[in-house]
Amino acid sequence: MKVVFVVPPKAHARLRTLRDEICFQDVFYTPFPIRFASAAPLIRDSADVTIIDANACDWDWRRLEVELPEADLLIYKSAAGLIRKDYQTAEIARRKFGDRVRIALVETTVAPIYPERVLQDFPEIDFIIRGQIEAVIPELVRCLDRPESVAGLAFRRNGSIMTTAAPTPLADLNSLPFQAYDMLPMDRYSISYLAAPRYEKVVPGIRMRTTRDCPYLCPFCIIGTSLYRGYDRRWRAMDPERVVAELEYVTGTYGIRNFFFWDETFTLDQKRALRLCDLLIEHRLNLLWRCLTRIDCVSAQLLERMAEAGCRHIEYGLEAGDPDSRAAHHKKFSDDAVKRAIADTQKAGIAAHVDVIIGMPWDDQRTLDRTLRLVNDIAADNLHLTMAFPYPETEFYREVEAKHLLQIEDIYSYMIGERVRVGTKPCIRSEALTAEELQAAWRRIRRSSDRHFFIHQVLFKPSTLLRYARLALNPSDFLQIAHRAFRSFRHFIPISSARA
Repeated sequence: MKVVFVVPPKAHARLRTLRDEICFQDVFYTPFPIRFASAAPLIRDSADVTIIDANACDWDWRRLEVELPEADLLIYKSAAGLIRKDYQTAEIARRKFGDRVRIALVETTVAPIYPERVLQDFPEIDFIIRGQIEAVIPELVRCLDRPESVAGLAFRRNGSIMTTAAPTPLADLNSLPFQAYDMLPMDRYSISYLAAPRYEKVVPGIRMRTTRDCPYLCPFCIIGTSLYRGYDRRWRAMDPERVVAELEYVTGTYGIRNFFFWDETFTLDQKRALRLCDLLIEHRLNLLWRCLTRIDCVSAQLLERMAEAGCRHIEYGLEAGDPDSRAAHHKKFSDDAVKRAIADTQKAGIAAHVDVIIGMPWDDQRTLDRTLRLVNDIAADNLHLTMAFPYPETEFYREVEAKHLLQIEDIYSYMIGERVRVGTKPCIRSEALTAEELQAAWRRIRRSSDRHFFIHQVLFKPSTLLRYARLALNPSDFLQIAHRAFRSFRHFIPISSARA
């Protein structure tokens, strides 16, 4: 059997597309396709496997059609906001190979929850993979002609749409083979990290997952909402020794030393994180890496060890500056704990990045003012400010439905073709503020935080200016810094002044 995995072409002419998120993002770096790279080795013994990463290789749709090899099973991935555009992959395969090829879609947010509608709207798709793909794809390859026996599928049968039971996520991550590096253009992949405040530098590197899932069930997050999305809230982790073995293989074989650990909560088990850092130091791998975690899952000791082991960038889910709002996000840590964690991170020599969400049902001017105040107080190295989006089956979605706060009629249709979460357009109102007022609040916080950063972290902080100056000696860094400085400058200059 021939199986072809396809990462569709990029969505933006000058940027790459990240599809392993809950929605697509345009990014400066070239993301390593971790889901397909993890699943492909599991079927090597039973199939002839190929991975085509059109996103990394700069193929357009015409090039993909020319290069696409014949397959018995073609598996392609998409994300909310790109499903209609990425459907061209299925249309190309059907046009070239007819009914000889079976076509499967991997998408985490929309398709697993609305399989009947997706299969009705996109007739060239034969299967929707619902669940952790490492648990579904090997069984699909083994039972391609008997899909009813495969957990985690939606498919057509005699004019009707059938769904099977949810698959059981893999319990032992140590048993997974190394990712399929030899099937991919390893010289093309990169990551970004905060080389200076508000500036992410792109370097050759890959993303890697060493854990699965998260137990916290934040109300806005799809994790834990459904086994059909591949999560069950049971945190699983590779042993540190297993992680280091794969890192040694990648560094030794491909010379890659920059990594983005794509784990939902990398330091949930702090003893494990310490052990992993000890091994990285002991093996002298000299890595540069970044990760994601929570404010209440770090300590000063751990941060110091992480820095010694090569960590240069941590992304924290702060979500809100108001303590009651954070508690509603299932993040019951105090403002003092936030300030301490950010200060400890920066003291260790690690850039601190915080994520903040605007537009939850409880947001009002008071909570948003507190968010702006805390963001300015902690002086994090980067701020990712997003507009809340109520993904179906989340606690957030159920609340906005019950309180009639949703401002769109059909969330499925909206998510199929519209960019969600990353943009500034709200699709709900809060109990106190209209959608327009929430959007104005987003802009106010963005502009005010940028202004505060520019004055206090740049103009009055020579060390930051020196870091920018050193980076600017590189022509590529200079152009990126200038471009991003201009974009930030536009945020905090009033429209009327700019026109004048």
